[in-house]
Amino acid sequence: MAIDQSLNRSGFSSEVSAKAELRTVTVTFNVTVPATTDAIGRPVTIAGTLSRLDGGYPDWSPGVVELTRIDATHWQFIATALEGTPLEYKYVVTSDVGDAWAYVEKDGTCSEIGNRLLTVSYGLTGNQAVNDTVLEWRNIAPCGN
Repeated sequence: MAIDQSLNRSGFSSEVSAKAELRTVTVTFNVTVPATTDAIGRPVTIAGTLSRLDGGYPDWSPGVVELTRIDATHWQFIATALEGTPLEYKYVVTSDVGDAWAYVEKDGTCSEIGNRLLTVSYGLTGNQAVNDTVLEWRNIAPCGN
């Protein structure tokens, strides 16, 4: 029902139903890696709860989802997901020693770090940039070998 400026009432309006839909977000992971990475000659990958992204990615499978090399210290991965999607992830250099986690990211003192956390956010444009830095890699100098 509506009321005009003269306080006249209209009849009842037809019922309308609507369903709120989550929006798709393009997420760009930009990662800066140590200068030692390029000399290894193997790709940087991302592993985590990636099945929550569009595209059928596996969960926690290091060495499977490769990033694109931009230059010697910059790599990138672009995916889409619904806004509000929570993610956990880590970066890993593809292994050649049988242990898929042999070259997982470490902190600046070569210590273990927790999983990176992200909640996908639509923002103003539907594009979310994630800018990460890997300080060191396990089993790659100065963190071994």
